[in-house]
Amino acid sequence: MAKPPKSHPIATLLALLLMAALCVGVAELSVARFEDPELYDTVTAPAREAYQDIRTRVETYAAEREAEREAERERQRMLELSRQLELDRLREQELHLELEELAAQDLAAQLASAPTIREKLIFADPTITEFIEEDGREVLTGGNLSLTYFNQGDELWASQLFGIDRIGGYGCGPTALAMVIASTVDETATPANVASWAASAGYCSLHSGSALSIVEGAAAHYGLDYTALGALDADALYTTLSEGGVIVALMGPGHFTGRGHFILLHGVTLSGGILVADPNSRDNSLAVWEPQTIVDELSRSRHDGAPLWLLSPPLAL
Repeated sequence: MAKPPKSHPIATLLALLLMAALCVGVAELSVARFEDPELYDTVTAPAREAYQDIRTRVETYAAEREAEREAERERQRMLELSRQLELDRLREQELHLELEELAAQDLAAQLASAPTIREKLIFADPTITEFIEEDGREVLTGGNLSLTYFNQGDELWASQLFGIDRIGGYGCGPTALAMVIASTVDETATPANVASWAASAGYCSLHSGSALSIVEGAAAHYGLDYTALGALDADALYTTLSEGGVIVALMGPGHFTGRGHFILLHGVTLSGGILVADPNSRDNSLAVWEPQTIVDELSRSRHDGAPLWLLSPPLAL
C-alpha cells in the first residue's frame, strides 16, 4: 500500500508563519479598533471600499438581470395579448360571416310576401306578352315559348301541402318549375303534383320553401336540360336568355318579394327588356323588366347553382 507523500518542512513552516501573521494582523486590528479608531479606519478603508464596490456591482448586476427578466415577461405578456387580440378578431370575423350567411339564408327562404319595392309597372304590349286561355289552360304568351301559367295562390292548390307547409305560402319553387315542365315535357304537371314529388324527394325545407337543389333535381327527374348559371351581369343575362330556354331565378327582397322567391325569365324584347313569369303575381308577369333590375335583386345565395339556372327540353325549343 502506497504511503501518502510527506509534507515539505519549508512549506509547512511558511503556512504556519502566514496563519500566524494573519492572526496577529486580525488581533492588532481588533485592538486598534478600540485603541486607535483613526488608524483602524485608515487601514481598513481600502477593504471597506472594495467590499462596497463589489456589493454595488453585485446589486447593480442583480437589478439589471431582474430588469431584463421583467422586460422579457412583459414582452411575453404583450405577445400573448397580441395573439389573443388576433384570435378575438378572427372569431369576430367568423361570427360576422356566420351572421351574414344566416341573414342570407333567412332572406332566401321562400315565403309569399309583399315586395319591398312598389313602383308603377310598365306593362308589355299584348303583342309581346299576354294571358290567354288555350285548351282549358291559362297561357302566358311571348318570349322563347308560351308558358302554361300557374299561380301558387290559386285555390286549386294554394291550400295543398308542400311538405307540411302550404303551396300558397311556400310553393313558389314547385309552381315555377311546374310551368316549365307543363310547357315542355309533361303537360300534366301542376304545382300540386310537382310539390308532392319534390317533398318526397327531399327538396322541401321546413318553413323555408324549396331547397335550392330542387332545380337540378327536377331537371333530372322530368328530363330537362340543365345548366347552373350562378350569378350573371345584366349583359350576360340578356344574351343568355336571348339564345333560348327558360331561366329560373331566385330573387331577394325588391320588386318581387320581401324575402326569397323563385320566378321564371322566359324571353327578351327587342328594346332590351326581359319577360318574367312570376308564380305569385300576374301583374309582374305582364311587365317588361330591365335586366339590371333583375340582376340587382337576385338572391345572395351562391350554392347549388344559385341564383340562376337555365332549363330547356332535350330538343331545341
